[in-house]
Amino acid sequence: MTERPPDDPHAGAGDGSQGMNQAMQALSYLISGVVFYGGLGWLGDHFLGTGFLIPVGIVLGAGFGIYLVVKRFSADATGAPAAGTAPQTQDESTTKTQPTSRTGEGTT
Repeated sequence: MTERPPDDPHAGAGDGSQGMNQAMQALSYLISGVVFYGGLGWLGDHFLGTGFLIPVGIVLGAGFGIYLVVKRFSADATGAPAAGTAPQTQDESTTKTQPTSRTGEGTT
């Protein structure tokens, strides 16, 4: 990819892709929650012979999807790691280490 000069009027033309990615992630969380928990409700209705688990599953799936969207994007906004991810550590090459000495070495 070629870099654009700083005075180029189209320098920020591709900056909207991150917002589009976040919107697609949020939409996928909502849709997958509704489909997954609605599917579990359908299975429960099918095997138990009831008729109320599909709507309950859809509502719970929408609720969990909204919860995941809020949790994910509030962690992005604050810079904190999202739930279930390991915290980032410093690279070993950038950390300064002090030499260690053993007891009794170099003493007379």
